[in-house]
Amino acid sequence: MVQRPVESSERRGEEIYEVVTKWLSDVDEFTEGVAKSIIEDEDKANKGGCFKLGSCPNLIQRYRLGKKAMKAKMDGTDLCGKGDFNSVSYHPALQRTKSMYVRGFEAFDSRIQVLQEIVDTLKDANVNMIGVYGMGGVGKTTLVRKVAMLAKENKLFDEVAMAEVTQTPDYKKVQEKIAFDLGLEFGQENEHQRRGLLRNKIKKEKNVLVIFDDIWTKVDLDAIGIPFGGVEKQGKDDKTSRNLDVLKKDMKIQKNIPVYPLSDGDSWNLFGKIVGDLAENPDFHYVAIQIVAKCAGLPVAISTIAHALKNESLNAWEDTLAQLKRSNPRCLLDMDETLFSTIELSYNFLKNEEAETLFLLCALQNAGSRMYIADLLKYSMGWSLFGDGYTLEEGRNRLHRLIDHLKARCLLLDDDEDDNRVKMHDIIHAVAVSIASKDKLMFNIQNVTSLKEVLEEKKDSNAISLPYRDIYDELPEKLECPKLKLFFLFVKNKNLQIPDAFFEGTSELKVIDLTGIQLFSLPSSQGSDIEQLPGEIRQLTRLKLLDLSNCLNLRYIAPNVISCLSQLEELYMGNSFVQWEVEGVDNQGRRNASLGELKRLSNLTALHLHIQDAGVMPRDLFFKKLKSYKIFIGDKWKWSHKYDLSTSRMLKLKINNSTCLGLGIKALLKMTEDLSLEEMNGVRNVLYEFDMDGFPHLKHLLVKDCLELLCIIKSVAWNLAFPKLESFILRNLINLEKICCGQLNAGSFSKLRIMKIEKCDRLEYLFASSMAKNFTQLQEIEVTDCKNLKEIFSEESTDHGDEIETNDKIDFNQLCSLTLQCLPQFIKIGSDMRVCFVFFIFYFILM
Repeated sequence: MVQRPVESSERRGEEIYEVVTKWLSDVDEFTEGVAKSIIEDEDKANKGGCFKLGSCPNLIQRYRLGKKAMKAKMDGTDLCGKGDFNSVSYHPALQRTKSMYVRGFEAFDSRIQVLQEIVDTLKDANVNMIGVYGMGGVGKTTLVRKVAMLAKENKLFDEVAMAEVTQTPDYKKVQEKIAFDLGLEFGQENEHQRRGLLRNKIKKEKNVLVIFDDIWTKVDLDAIGIPFGGVEKQGKDDKTSRNLDVLKKDMKIQKNIPVYPLSDGDSWNLFGKIVGDLAENPDFHYVAIQIVAKCAGLPVAISTIAHALKNESLNAWEDTLAQLKRSNPRCLLDMDETLFSTIELSYNFLKNEEAETLFLLCALQNAGSRMYIADLLKYSMGWSLFGDGYTLEEGRNRLHRLIDHLKARCLLLDDDEDDNRVKMHDIIHAVAVSIASKDKLMFNIQNVTSLKEVLEEKKDSNAISLPYRDIYDELPEKLECPKLKLFFLFVKNKNLQIPDAFFEGTSELKVIDLTGIQLFSLPSSQGSDIEQLPGEIRQLTRLKLLDLSNCLNLRYIAPNVISCLSQLEELYMGNSFVQWEVEGVDNQGRRNASLGELKRLSNLTALHLHIQDAGVMPRDLFFKKLKSYKIFIGDKWKWSHKYDLSTSRMLKLKINNSTCLGLGIKALLKMTEDLSLEEMNGVRNVLYEFDMDGFPHLKHLLVKDCLELLCIIKSVAWNLAFPKLESFILRNLINLEKICCGQLNAGSFSKLRIMKIEKCDRLEYLFASSMAKNFTQLQEIEVTDCKNLKEIFSEESTDHGDEIETNDKIDFNQLCSLTLQCLPQFIKIGSDMRVCFVFFIFYFILM
């Protein structure tokens, strides 16, 4: 009667009370003792003989056995009395530690109860598909993220993966996210192959939890590669959705757990945590209670309105309550009028026309999409959101401040995957769409039956967005919207034809975004197939940004077109036009633009450029205001689409003669953060010939195939070289004798994390032992194919004849990878010094 409930509780993952465990142990000990001391002794007692012709019990043994049996009876009765338990098990309490913190999760009683129910269900061996449902903004995503963290920390599962599904599921992205979380790397496999790899990976794991967040429609688990739902019991599947029918009917979820709005007490605590002491102020308290009641326990509503009221006056609070009471019902998605009014009120409380307009501008994007800040800048500047007279740099700073303003009021959110993007909660997005259409005649048109008729009805529009829908022959021949300022067309059908007269009725149009369309009759910019830049662009004398990135077929830019763009501040031509011609006396004979035209762009602050032939570059090319640049000089450079967010100034040089570098490029070298030097003929000393100041801003340095290079640094004791350098890579420098000739300041190389040396055959050591203390931040050292290298750090005489000796212990406690490969002369790491390495990967092959 005790053992069976204990076994059942253990299968449910519950903890057994210690007193029950002790009692069961006592029972085992008791029964074992009875078996040995009574049952076995009874056989002995019955074998004692008193007659030759028969046998009789051994009376002495029987008497002793009787006493043991009586004692056993009393002990057993007492033990049975102690085994009357009302309950044998309990749910283990959740551990609350700082390491379990999840952004946005508050440990309110109502949330802890739901969290505990989800965790208990995860422990149930009979349930392998769980649903978590509730209205938008109630906190489902935050809750399941907390579940995922607890599952990892408490080792409920060996592996945990989480993927967002959204309204328009992209199974490829879902597969990639789950694979990433499980440590599986995809190559070029198709969807079917990825499904097989993912299925096999999950089957190999002992216990896996997969969480699907934000489900709107049925998800085909088999198509993704999730084996749950069948006979497999090694994993569990957790899903969140606003729609219970999707979980119950479409997904056949075994158990669905509701997430309800916060209780009154939890709502008040959340509100008070945001607004601070004002909530308890006698003048504010009564108003605050009514405002919290109007928020109806929805965390997103409480958070948005609390942030809007933080540090505001009593008049503002009373006005807020009055507006909440007067709000009209709005039927958007599954929201009630209370939630709508709270979000609308946060918009009204921005008290900044620019922030309000930016908020509505985001409403023109697709619901749930991530918005690139760079795109928002183009829209804002083109629309003159900040007014006239703003430079792009000033506009960018202003935009970031407005974005922070919206984030602080929970109207915009950080994107977890990319710092260059922001996102908007889809409920807030729905409110923004409604406000934009009602108050500003800015329309986000989706899922209409007759697009032509709807567009004809929007003649007074200020902005129109058609976000990511299949459009074929639905566009009217002419868009009659004389007040239209912005037009966004994001389509899936790349072969869509825009009628020739489509824009003739939009004389006020300032911003057009035709993402995804391959234009045949109109010139496009980003990533287009155009072969020639239209000469009419020279008329855009107020243009501030020209982006010709990735125009792979661009071959012709007429002379004196670019130079007419006198107000240009940012020019992006990466992976694009390279047919620059020499500027000479007879400019009439040129077919293409010359780099000399860039000298007339006096306001240029950002430049991406590839110059294949250094001979066409003017020596007096100088950029006074340039702050951000990515300039490649020389042939065969591959333009990377990946950007290191830590660097904004990059130079790659590959030229036959360093003397052709003008003062302008040398000035940029002093500010460069990422520098690559390849096949630099005539160069013998990098630091001396390129920057006497020691490259104070450089973070990454690559030197490759410079056959005449003798040393990287030639300096004296007071020089500070590479104080910010993080990665240092030398490859195929066959005549390099030393990296450093002379003594360096203690701050040199002090930030270096990665050092890779390859095929530098004349090097006998890398650095003097006296410099080892400069490299304590090193995380990775890789030295390969250096035929004469004997030591990493070597003791040597300085150029001044001073012998350097050190017995100091130097800790390289950041080092996690050391590779020494194909070094036939290698002897040791350091000379007459104690060097302490702490590393996890050690790859050592001398021959």
